[in-house]
Amino acid sequence: MKILCDRNALQEAVNVVSPVVPAKTTKPILNNVLLRAEGDGITLFATDLEMAARVQIDAVKVSKKGVVLLPARETAALLRELSDPTVTLESADQRCRIESGGGSFVLLGENPEEYPEESQGKAGKRIEIPAGQMQRMIQETIFAAAREETRYAINGVLLDCAGGCLRLVATDGRRLAISYENIDGKSEFRAVVPLRALNTLARALPENGKEPLQVECGDKQIVFTIGTTQLQSQLLETRFPDYEGVLPKSADTTVEMPRTVLEGALRRAAILAPADMRMVRFEVGDNQLRLTAESSTRGRADVTVDAVVKGAGGSINFNPDFILEALRVCKLDHVRLDMSDDSMPAKFTLGESFTYVVMPISGA
Repeated sequence: MKILCDRNALQEAVNVVSPVVPAKTTKPILNNVLLRAEGDGITLFATDLEMAARVQIDAVKVSKKGVVLLPARETAALLRELSDPTVTLESADQRCRIESGGGSFVLLGENPEEYPEESQGKAGKRIEIPAGQMQRMIQETIFAAAREETRYAINGVLLDCAGGCLRLVATDGRRLAISYENIDGKSEFRAVVPLRALNTLARALPENGKEPLQVECGDKQIVFTIGTTQLQSQLLETRFPDYEGVLPKSADTTVEMPRTVLEGALRRAAILAPADMRMVRFEVGDNQLRLTAESSTRGRADVTVDAVVKGAGGSINFNPDFILEALRVCKLDHVRLDMSDDSMPAKFTLGESFTYVVMPISGA
């Protein structure tokens, strides 16, 4: 194999597929990226047997067709350091020589015939959504998903497509994030996608991109395609909790205020929240929100800010980290809190299509 390739295009392609390469594996061959050169360009492919990514590049001059395995980590690092606009790759006997800007590097690979073949998933329900919208929805939900492996049922993000609306839902049992977008089409499906797959997808999507992202969901796997990039992932075989039953139907009090004011006040108060019991008390009064936190060994914080308050007022305790994580991905200038008593979940409206529900900390 011998090719002349645009370095930036190759680097971007490697950056898309390399996150699929497993950090730890009992099959060392999976630490590689497969590069296939054909008459019309090259294709890069990587898999960990549960997820796979493929990118095609056309900005290539193929002098000799062929296939080679490249060590993913070293290839990505090398392309980052090179500065010449083009690179030449030539392989023989499981070795690949990379030349660029007067430098020459030899990467040792393995037998490409032993690398897992790319699987072709069965056809499923299909929808399209602008890439930037999907990226936003992932950012607004993925932080709320459970990370513990023992909580398999909620160790992913639900894609719920019905009635011309796609919803992404994530929960860890103490909070729940929902982001939605209206779409064209009548396809309906529910699928729980692993966090790693959505993180990889989000990195591959162009920020605020209007290009269509095609989503095809089958019984056991889901495929995301944008342009010449494709990501496949197995689905989590689990029953996601009834998230609609958790959403508060009414509230005794609403609080509205600038996002930056709430975030700043909460960050200051959270400094003195105990490490073993992360808690800040929200006291809602006459057009004011008072935030207090106290540690028996560190001290006490008391922060008061102006707010627009409607309703009876009251107090409720939250883990400040849960609120701050959501505010970091919020795009609204003003946010709203709907709350009742300290035993009922509260709802934060953080976007036109971004709802966040948090269970309060009781008994304090």
